[in-house]
Amino acid sequence: MRKRKQQAQLQSIGEVLFSVLKKKGMTSKIEENALLKLWPKAVGPQIASKTQPDCLRNGTLFVKTISSVWVQQLHFIKEEIRSKLNELSGKSAIKEIRFLVGHTLVQEKAKDNVSLTKKTILKKRDKEMIAECTDTLADRELADIFKRVMQVEISRRRQRENEKVQ
Repeated sequence: MRKRKQQAQLQSIGEVLFSVLKKKGMTSKIEENALLKLWPKAVGPQIASKTQPDCLRNGTLFVKTISSVWVQQLHFIKEEIRSKLNELSGKSAIKEIRFLVGHTLVQEKAKDNVSLTKKTILKKRDKEMIAECTDTLADRELADIFKRVMQVEISRRRQRENEKVQ
């Protein structure tokens, strides 16, 4: 009769997956993902709402921001952010941070869409006034932008007036 091999201790599914991914050479992606998840904790809610870490390449963390103003402001505190991220991760994985414009705020877009759907119907004189103001503009794209802004603003004011009356 053959002897049974002693059973190895049970491993958690996380350990098994990590060893398989390590064999496939994907541990760097796991570590990158873990670092990116630390971003909100490292920078706080205000900065986290205006930025999104994009990727980590060769020790450089690329972070997208909503505007060039944010890029400039974050540039001044990037060493503090880098230190905090490395401290939270327990490693010195991030050697440099680069900020780029390109992050769009999903929440603000949703708020804009909600305000546009609550739009009140404009009066005839409002439409005439908007047309009078925008028809003289040579740039049609700019005229369309002004038209939308004026429609939203007039609607917002009408809603505010209605809320005061009620």
